[in-house]
Amino acid sequence: MAYASSPSSSTDDGNDINTCKLQFYKEISSHTNHSSNNPLFSAERYEQMIELIVNAKLKHPGTSNTQEITCLEAYVVIDFGGKLKLTKKNDQFSDGIIKYFVQLDELFGIMKEAHITIGHRGIVNTLKEVKKRFVNITEKQVTLFISGCEECKRKRSMPKSATKLVIKPVISNDFNARGQVDLVDKQLCPDGLYKFIVTYQDHLTKFCILRPLKTKTACEVVYQLLEIFTIFGAPVILQSDNDREFVAKIIQELVVMWSSVKIVHGRARNPQSQGSVDRCNQDIKQLIGTWIRENQSKKRSHGLRFAQFQKNSCHHRVLQHSPYSVLFGHEPKVGLASISLPASIYDNLITEEELEHELQLPKTDQNTHDQDQNVEQTHENETNDADQQMNDEPVNDDLIETSTVLSKRALRANKNRQDACEGQKRQADNFLQNTAKNQKLDDLNDGDNVLVPVPYVDRGSADARNVFDVIMNVKLEKYQLGTTNGTLFGYYSYNQLFKASESVTLRVEGIPNGGPKSLREIARLQSITGDNFDDRPCRSSNFDDRPCRSSNFDDRPCRSSNFDDRPCRSSNFDDC
Repeated sequence: MAYASSPSSSTDDGNDINTCKLQFYKEISSHTNHSSNNPLFSAERYEQMIELIVNAKLKHPGTSNTQEITCLEAYVVIDFGGKLKLTKKNDQFSDGIIKYFVQLDELFGIMKEAHITIGHRGIVNTLKEVKKRFVNITEKQVTLFISGCEECKRKRSMPKSATKLVIKPVISNDFNARGQVDLVDKQLCPDGLYKFIVTYQDHLTKFCILRPLKTKTACEVVYQLLEIFTIFGAPVILQSDNDREFVAKIIQELVVMWSSVKIVHGRARNPQSQGSVDRCNQDIKQLIGTWIRENQSKKRSHGLRFAQFQKNSCHHRVLQHSPYSVLFGHEPKVGLASISLPASIYDNLITEEELEHELQLPKTDQNTHDQDQNVEQTHENETNDADQQMNDEPVNDDLIETSTVLSKRALRANKNRQDACEGQKRQADNFLQNTAKNQKLDDLNDGDNVLVPVPYVDRGSADARNVFDVIMNVKLEKYQLGTTNGTLFGYYSYNQLFKASESVTLRVEGIPNGGPKSLREIARLQSITGDNFDDRPCRSSNFDDRPCRSSNFDDRPCRSSNFDDRPCRSSNFDDC
């Protein structure tokens, strides 16, 4: 069944095809194949070759010249549907299919038909398809044709190296400037009811906190984060490698429970964070696995606490300190094991008196202390001037010592955080140097055609992977892009796009006027089936089986593990 299209769309499609055809023949003319084994015939040369072979057949044996004999041995002319076609003699009846030579002016149409027949399946498959019926089509010609195919450009995957390209690394200057949250899926080997692990990490100090989860719903994740934030404070930016909608939902429900908190969510799947969350998750898995094997226990939820402590107390290569010392200003203590006593001594200690005896500390004389207090009180009662009383009151040495210790600890914490900031800057410089050294960046200029990948959460299953764009303006190594549906909002970096091909099929003059649009809106406008993000059930990591509803918390059924069938009616988690 054929679908009717509007005259304007038909005209645009025809113009695009003509543009691609002209560009293809321009490239072919600059890559003319001069090989005698696989010639590319022009229309005039094709007719001359047929005429030469027909005339050579009419001559008596022995009267043909060398050229005619060579052609008769290599080619055969047959009547193909009322037209004379030139075929190769040895492959005339190969597999029951007659294969013939192609004229130059037929080349584009033949490759287009074969390419569409196999569903735009790439160079190798297209070459095999045309080789079934034709002789003199080469891989180079197929490559030139596919390089100008707009549908194939939209289907291309972004190079793996480009997804890891770091243009502007993220650097945090203080604790709680940026928090990173992620979920580790353990559904294949659950610990009882616990099937997930939530990982929260501060970006500067790398201090991480682990909590077991029974489900990955936003309600349960928020409950765990709320416990963390009420102890350490809430970050300014909350980032996750999951979908942005996942973090937005967490923040939304966090505000419902804690109205005074204000957090913004960072970019999802952001390579500029240098993969710190992924490395943290890998470390946590290794530490938990080691704890399970050493303790012969399957209770992964119990081992999380010890893995968390080991992760935070270990020296960090970038920070030059442990995450614990960067946050608190000193290394973590584990009781008597942190002091300079041999294990053989403190293993037998139970009371404080025994500890003082081993350390040879002077005992506190309680009677003398009480007597000094009585003398001091008598002196105060005999003094009538209140100001003189305050001046004569002795200063508490314990307070002075405590204040000094806290000041030194704060100074150490600040110094450690400065070292951490410098370490992040060194790491960022190394990333940029490696990018410039190892990654060959495309030379992009005004007017070049590029592709911008559309995140899978923002496109339908039948929609193209990329949006086809043209560079309209370059500013500070960032690019303003335009599409057939309008201008994209904002500027894009190297890591967010890649070059389509050398041939230019979309020009700046063809970009319609109007306000800028988001990438999601452009993808929705270019969607043919309408299978876009707005019409699909929610597939984010926190609501797998429910359709997207309004943001009203009361309209959603509760998905916590305690009350599966009760709707949420209150911002209090205990009622949820």
